[in-house]
Amino acid sequence: MREAFGELLRYLKEGRRVALCRIVKQVGSAPRHIGTKCLVLEDGTVVGTIGGGMLEWRVREEAKDSIASGIPRLVHFELKGEDIAKTDMLCGGIADVYVEPIAPEGDTISFFERVAEMIREDRRGVLLTRLWEDPPIEGKARILLAIEQIPSGLPRELEPLARELHPNEPKLIELEKGKIFWEPLMPPEVLYLFGAGHVSTFVASLASMVGFHVVVIDDREEFANRGRFPSAKEILVLPIEEAISRLDPGPHSYVAIITRGHIHDAAALRGVIRKEFAYIGMIGSKRKRAVVYNGLMKEGISKDLLERVRCPIGLDIGAETPEEIAVSIVAELIKVRNETRKGARVQKGASSP
Repeated sequence: MREAFGELLRYLKEGRRVALCRIVKQVGSAPRHIGTKCLVLEDGTVVGTIGGGMLEWRVREEAKDSIASGIPRLVHFELKGEDIAKTDMLCGGIADVYVEPIAPEGDTISFFERVAEMIREDRRGVLLTRLWEDPPIEGKARILLAIEQIPSGLPRELEPLARELHPNEPKLIELEKGKIFWEPLMPPEVLYLFGAGHVSTFVASLASMVGFHVVVIDDREEFANRGRFPSAKEILVLPIEEAISRLDPGPHSYVAIITRGHIHDAAALRGVIRKEFAYIGMIGSKRKRAVVYNGLMKEGISKDLLERVRCPIGLDIGAETPEEIAVSIVAELIKVRNETRKGARVQKGASSP
């Protein structure tokens, strides 16, 4: 659930009590990773998923009790051997889920407003949560830090661990005086999708489902419109060169070039190839790639730069239909995103909130 804090804030502003449920520890095989979260409402409605099956059912029941009592709890779930055969969960392993009831109080709402604002403004940060059985961190159960405030803004007890903490990976930190959950807050990755043809409609839909903010770029309004791309965050009906000037390159930005012809593909690739993106992919056969690359190299673009482009775009799964091609493209985006998230390390900063 990639927008859990936005949903949480919405429920709090409606005056509703919610349980925020997060996997904080995992050993062995499990359906979802550490940091996966869902919300449980007072009536037992589950928003998002932490894996389904017995795990989610038990967390749902624990969450309803936790909301009623106002007391957080750590749910330990172990599934192996004969227990697996009795359930629909094929994964075994151990998972600890922290169930945190959150009431619609003024200070709490304002805190999660800051969390949601950080994500909405594409600012990276970390949420530190002290597990309930321990005294709060320096008088606070939660601390919000912008990425530039690490490590200088860390509580003293965490300072010795600063080099071990990853800004993209959640972690349960077990100290002598208790446990702290380290939870990175990252802006959603943006996919700049050049071309509004048939394949792109499926790419945009699938990419949005898995958490990308999709920006569709095409100069044809009859193709690039809200009717064809209802899930897109933004649609730019502009010539390629003008649209490129509006892009925001960076480690959270991805480019998929799927235009209506190699001339337009070349124009898009020419405009983005020297910019910093986490991923650049271009649709096309090996023959088309050779034609486009040779033309760009004659313009002075180096072979080294072109080698960073994924072309043909997408994972090789033998895709043929537009739907299958879209699956292969989005699968490659997910693969690169996961690799990119694991690649960054904590950087030093100065100020504190």
